[in-house]
Amino acid sequence: MKHIVTAKAPVNIALIKYWGKEDEAKVIPYTGSLSLSVSELYTVTTIKHSSHGFSFTLNGKKASKADALKIKKFLSHFAQEHELEDISVISENTGPTASGAASSASGFAALAKAANTFFETNFENEILASITRLGSGSACRSLFGGLVVWEKTGEVYTIREDGFDFIMVFALLTHQRKSISSKQAMKNTVSTSPYYEAWVSKTTQDLIAMKHAIHVEDLRTIGELTQSSALAMHASMLSATPPTLFLTHHSLEIIHGIMDLQRHGEFAYPTMDAGMHVKILTNAQSLPKVLETLDAFKVKDIIVTHPEKGAHILYEE
Repeated sequence: MKHIVTAKAPVNIALIKYWGKEDEAKVIPYTGSLSLSVSELYTVTTIKHSSHGFSFTLNGKKASKADALKIKKFLSHFAQEHELEDISVISENTGPTASGAASSASGFAALAKAANTFFETNFENEILASITRLGSGSACRSLFGGLVVWEKTGEVYTIREDGFDFIMVFALLTHQRKSISSKQAMKNTVSTSPYYEAWVSKTTQDLIAMKHAIHVEDLRTIGELTQSSALAMHASMLSATPPTLFLTHHSLEIIHGIMDLQRHGEFAYPTMDAGMHVKILTNAQSLPKVLETLDAFKVKDIIVTHPEKGAHILYEE
């Protein structure tokens, strides 16, 4: 066992969305997904020995008992109960937490990466990914860099490391926590949406099409599939009982504005996760127009990100 380990993991944004577990306990998705790991938004997590019992600190504040127990339970995949009694876990997110900015993905990826080194389990990537997704399904994608595929089989891998030099722009519309968790919204959609079967069928085909578009470097198709996947996911949520509505007047305004850029020949495609933030897949040429549009819609909190490498160790001793 090490004395102290610090790991860093990027946020990842799905271009082909993951939405729904076929096996809740093992976190087996109904469909594969594909994401882009990005810079600027990430989690840095330190695990170290402590003489004050187990503790979990998030963004400078001691976490609730429930959150601490959740982290301790996750770490039980790497260590015995008695080995966790005098452990301190300290995490910092650069973006908002639990508001749809994918902080849980980077958080559990950083935690898994740090734990794998701290407890000297040294699991290979395949096993580490299978453990990581138990914390948050999409977290297994943050272990890898660039454009990352998470197959329905559980396999996770980078399909293109440079990510085409895409730019992902985050239009952060709130720092408040979501009214419903992604986990609960997902479960509700799977069990009640009359469109869920269609979502699974579409996503399965979209992933095949996205892999091909990446292989042949068809950027327009990549953008169109990204936009379509996000809107279809939100449609499935809207048709659930009760409906989950993350779309707001502000987010819809931005989506319309970005779609208008497409009609004028710009490479700019909106996507949204389980939250009200809007992300825009773009490139260096179209970035000025994207930023101009966001300014017109009075978006104050904008983060420009680029393809990033996966989770990695920053320090150990």
